[in-house]
Amino acid sequence: MASALLSLGVLTAVVAALPQVSVVDDAKLPQETVTVTPGTVYQEFDGIGMSEAFGHAAVLHGDSGLSAKNSTAILDLLFTDAGAALTILRNDITEAIEPNPPSNGLPSGTPNYQWDYYDGGQLWLSQQAAARGVNTFYADAWSAPHYMKTNNNTNNGGYLCGVTGTNCTTGDWRKAYANYLVQYLKDYQEGGISYDYIGFLNEPEEKYASLVHQCHKY
Repeated sequence: MASALLSLGVLTAVVAALPQVSVVDDAKLPQETVTVTPGTVYQEFDGIGMSEAFGHAAVLHGDSGLSAKNSTAILDLLFTDAGAALTILRNDITEAIEPNPPSNGLPSGTPNYQWDYYDGGQLWLSQQAAARGVNTFYADAWSAPHYMKTNNNTNNGGYLCGVTGTNCTTGDWRKAYANYLVQYLKDYQEGGISYDYIGFLNEPEEKYASLVHQCHKY
């Protein structure tokens, strides 16, 4: 059986062939002085947070069997001084709040909003985070609902119908999409959570939920 071990002679030859590294005395290097003035602010630091994508909130809630005791322990480690003390929570806006288009299938129709006061555990997690001191909430939609897009699919990119260059038979969904996002904010306000920031897209052209964007088209 062939061996991958090198003989001492070969190993010595390999080491000898390596480039030589010079060691420099730190005392001979140019010295720089750094002055810190605590009262001078150069930029603001909003905090450190986490993203609640991919259903983690439901797991923390115990939907997959996590005990209430362990759930509380994890929440404390995430959002209190006993652990990471995170101060920002980012939630995922999914089309669960309006899974189906208006009855007439057009943006002019009455929206078919749905709200279960749970949102895959995200509302519960937001409430738990707020109770532990989290003060910044950010909601981000990775995609518009499928029926508002050129590819009729939440996944695999696609544009929002109505932006420059699109020609959807159902029309222009830009205003309907904006109203959809506002409705999400209203739903959370009923649950005691006010969002500080909201985003209408995330990563373009991904195989999962995504929305292609070119700023000049919006």
